[in-house]
Amino acid sequence: MKKREVEKIFKKLDLKIRSTIHNYGWLIVGDKKILRVHYSHGNGDIPSSIVNRIRGQLKLAQNDFRDLAGCSLSYEDYINILKQKRLI
Repeated sequence: MKKREVEKIFKKLDLKIRSTIHNYGWLIVGDKKILRVHYSHGNGDIPSSIVNRIRGQLKLAQNDFRDLAGCSLSYEDYINILKQKRLI
């Protein structure tokens, strides 16, 4: 996966971003931090093992993550998934 694709996901989910030795993003709903996602700055594409870790941090199944990256899963759909999983 390209870094710009992950950055697009961060932007789509309106993650609050902080960049240090890693790129961190927090999903904040209301005033509550729901989850944290991060990946390294490194060069080149993001390896599949790290992409799977990001998917896990977002609490998404493989199909839902693919839909999120492919633009068919909206922010509202994502929030509904988290509500169904009782994370919100």
